Amino acid sequence: MIPINLFSHPPKEMNMKIRGALTSILLLSAAIAHAGPNLVTNGDFENTADYSMWTLTSPGGGQQAFGTDVTASPLADANNHVFGDLNTTQLGFLSQTIATIAGATYQLTFDLQRWTTDPQFNPDNEAQVKFGGVTVFDETNLTGDWLTKTITVTALTNSTVLAFGNFNNDPIYWNQLDNISLEFLRGPGDPGTPGVPEPASLALLAGGLAALGMSRRRSFRS
Repeated sequence: MIPINLFSHPPKEMNMKIRGALTSILLLSAAIAHAGPNLVTNGDFENTADYSMWTLTSPGGGQQAFGTDVTASPLADANNHVFGDLNTTQLGFLSQTIATIAGATYQLTFDLQRWTTDPQFNPDNEAQVKFGGVTVFDETNLTGDWLTKTITVTALTNSTVLAFGNFNNDPIYWNQLDNISLEFLRGPGDPGTPGVPEPASLALLAGGLAALGMSRRRSFRS
């Protein structure tokens, strides 16, 4: 009599199905944990036909403008559209009102540049960001090329003003901004770490694995 191994591996087709199902569950879990779409309208300033979503205030008596990067710095792109601010006595602001969820956590990213190579002017400038009236970023005496800043912020209300303040008293080039993005990370009361599957995602993954395990055991018996 030829012995029969009741616990032999399932057919190749079954292995392929299991691997496919596991991949689908993992992709779904990652999608749930991933940050949401950008909530800022025209944050890269490339829609040159309409900047009406942005509000400009210039109490410092300086200039504010949407245009191309003319600094010719190593990271500059003369065809790239940016926002420049040359308020000379106090902070001028670029702002946009965004629909948010009170208590929710968001990821704010933006590119900032304050390029100068002229040694006759000491740095005397400031870049500031307010989210719902709360200062979440503030740097002075900037001299660097384009650099991406990333900040985790929390909305206090269901409508939040995102404002970028700039001041310059060393008029070589302006403070420049580009690629402003605000993405939803997690809801109110959720302590989850960004990029790590939240409890609902983990439950989904565990349930899927359990179901696949039961299916595999049944295939062994058949």
